[in-house]
Formats: sequence, structure tokens, C-alpha cells
Amino acid sequence: MPTVTKSRFGPVLLAAGAVVAGTLALAPSADAAGGSCSGRGPTVDGHETVYCDTYVTAGVTQGSTPYEGDSREVGILYAGHNWFVCQIKGRDNPVIQGAQNNWWLQTLADVVTRPGASGWGSFPATAVVQGNAWEPVPGVPIC
Repeated sequence: MPTVTKSRFGPVLLAAGAVVAGTLALAPSADAAGGSCSGRGPTVDGHETVYCDTYVTAGVTQGSTPYEGDSREVGILYAGHNWFVCQIKGRDNPVIQGAQNNWWLQTLADVVTRPGASGWGSFPATAVVQGNAWEPVPGVPIC
């Protein structure tokens, strides 16, 4: 299986962003929240993707079925402009800055944190700017 690397701003900017994230709230404003994910992303392992904005760095959990028992973290996805393959309804997401949802987006982690894991898994809709409470994220196909 080919290795896919997501483009990022670079380690220096990521480190600076981590410092800022620790001191500022990164929740989207009421005007920025909502909308639809848009823009075709890369084709990865034969899957078409779509771009969404994420406002926090969050864990990517094991597997494509985000139900109880599948919650082991396999990696992390940095806040920014990220691509996703599709989404599936599952267990409740972690509450992030008051946001609640039970939809999970399928993607590849930026950093794999679990030895032997591929990095593919489920990312919580509560970390996606375009997400709304208890609804699928607009613009992302249902798996």
C-alpha cells in the first residue's frame, strides 16, 4: 500500500500553532461555523476525498465503524484544511468546545501514534468547522 503524506505548513508553523492553541480558544465564530465542506481532495488508495476545515487537533480512532470498543486512538489529525473520504454515524463524539455529534469522518491521521497501525480511522465531526449538532457534516459523502 503506498504511503500518503498530507501536506502541512511545516514543523515550525505547527509548533507555533500549538503554542497559540494553548492560549487561545479556537472555536469558530457563529459566522464561520456551518457551511459545507468543499473542494475535491486527492484520490487516496482509490478513494475520492473532499476538503473540510478542522478547528482543533484531535485523535483519529481505530477502524471505520466508530462504535463502542473501536475507540483506540491510532493517530492525530492537526487542525487545518483536511481531506476526508466519507462519514458514518456511530457513538457520541467527544464534546469539543461544547459541540456534540455522533458522526465520524474517515481519514488518514497526520501522525500515527499506535505502533503497527496504518493511520486510517475515524475523526469526530465535533472538530470540523462545517459540522452541526447531531447531523452529518454537509458536503461529505455518507459511507
